[in-house]
This record gives sequence, structure tokens and C-alpha cells, in this order.
Amino acid sequence: MHRKYIILVLILAFVSFGFFAHAQIQNTDIVLSISPQYPNSNQNVDATLSSHSIDLDKANITWSVNDQQISGGIGKKNFSFKMSALGETLNLSASIDTIDGQSLQKTLVITPADVDMLWEAYDAYTPPFYKGKALAPSQGSFKVVAIPSFINKNGKVNLNNLSYIWNKDGNIQSNSSGWGKSSFIFKNSYLDKGNTVEVEISDISGNTNTSGRIELNTVNPKILFYENDPTLGVKWENTLSDGYTVDSKGKTLVVEPYFFSPKDLGSSILTFDWFLNGDKISTPDPKNILSIKPEAGQTGSATIKVDINNTATLFQEAIKQLNVNF
Repeated sequence: MHRKYIILVLILAFVSFGFFAHAQIQNTDIVLSISPQYPNSNQNVDATLSSHSIDLDKANITWSVNDQQISGGIGKKNFSFKMSALGETLNLSASIDTIDGQSLQKTLVITPADVDMLWEAYDAYTPPFYKGKALAPSQGSFKVVAIPSFINKNGKVNLNNLSYIWNKDGNIQSNSSGWGKSSFIFKNSYLDKGNTVEVEISDISGNTNTSGRIELNTVNPKILFYENDPTLGVKWENTLSDGYTVDSKGKTLVVEPYFFSPKDLGSSILTFDWFLNGDKISTPDPKNILSIKPEAGQTGSATIKVDINNTATLFQEAIKQLNVNF
């Protein structure tokens, strides 16, 4: 009886071994992935096959694009191809023939989509007629806008009919994500010198996807002096430097606090402290315009200094001084 039991166990073991040795591979046993995950039009893409249960290094793998065989060979787990043009769907397939004679095909249908990522300093000051771009200071606000190009069989997709998932510094921004939410506004932390903003965009079917990423950096605010001419107005074309001469009629100086926030100079949290030869003087009104006039017959030099500070932040401050002759 004992001997029969041993024989039965051995038979079951051999049957089990044969079953597992010739077990049918499943579609889920092999993963086909691409990088980037959401390619743009005409972009170079890398495809990879991976498996924890099948030895792909010994399998014969054939790669095809739009039903046209492009590459293949034993252990050919990696394949590079160029994405199709905008609005053209691409069919990627990999045929796998294992060493024990089993076959499996993995396919991906990819529709390219493009996205442009634009940004602006949402509440940073620049003077009138400034031709450059406002930059954001520490604890300033950024606005990022995603402009995707989605084309399907019905033509271009309305931007409001797309889903946007925003991510800042690795954290999903749930309140800013959703249908039609193509822009994202946030305030920089004083702990962060810069920020990474990413977005994933998809259409209602989920068949067309794209993603974008942008790196944002803050700057230190700066102060520049200008002359306010009584006839011509502020001379924006020339900044004042040390050695500027104040004649007996006097001059009116204007300081411009580039890239401070808020951009409303009248805000109570934006303070202007003025100093003459090291002594603090009364803040003028408007607080960024100072009129100076030497006493009759007096000659010499003086140092004018201004300290501008956003009192609602920790590090948003700039100091500038100007040495003048009279």
C-alpha cells in the first residue's frame, strides 16, 4: 500500500512537471511598453518587451509597424521607430515565438498628439513699455498653460473637451485638474528655487494621449533708477548710474522694482524705505518717485538708497543705491 502511494505521487509529479513545462503563455505574461509613453508626432520612440515568466532572450521576436515587418531576431526585445504625423494612427506589433514553440502577439495602437507648454509670471511687476518678459520672484505666482494639438478622424479636438491632469514637483494637483482645465496657477514656496510642472492630457475616449513638462525657475527682484523729465516724462531708455548730476533746479528720480510681486505698486505689503546719506527719510507719494534739489550754492555729492520689501514674504527684497553729484 505504501509503495502504491509513492508511485502515485511520482506519477502526479511527472504530470505536473509536463503541464508546467508546456503551460500556455498568456497575453499578460509579456509587457509591451514605449518611451516616451505619450509620443509626439514624428518623434523617435523606443519600444521594449519584458517578462518575468518567459525567457525572451531565447525567443524569436518580429517587429512590425502598420502591418509591415521592420525588424526581428532572436532576443530582439528592443525596437526603435519614428512616430507618425499628427492625426495619423500607428499600429505597433511584436510577434513572439518562444523556444518551446508557442506564439503570442503584442500590439499597441498609438495616436500622436503634440502639446506646447507656455508660462508667465502671474503677478510680477514690470514698468510700462517694458519689452521683455516678466519673471517670477521667490514666493511669486506662475501660470502654466498647455496648448495641445489633438487630431482624430473628425478633425481637431476642442481643447475644452480634453482632460488635464496637472502635477507639480511630483504631486498631483487634484483641484486644478479636470476637463477643460488647460491652465494651472500656483505660488512658489520660499523653500523651492524652482518647480517642475507636468501635465497629462487625454481625449474622452482615452485613445489619444500626450504629456508635457516644463522647468520653472525664480529670480531675484532688482531695482533700476530712471529720470522723470518734466517735459518728456520718464526716460525709460536710460538707466541712471553713479555720477549722475543733479543741477540747481533739481531732478525727479523714479525707481522701478522689476519682478516684485504684487505688480500693484500701491499694495500695502510692498514697502519703500528711502535713505539719504544713510539717514532714513519720509517715503514720498507715489512711493517710487523721489524729487531732490540741492540747497542754493551747495556742491558736493550724496548717496540715495532705496530698500523695497514685500512684507508678506521672507526673501522678496532688493536694495539699490545711487551716488549723485550736485
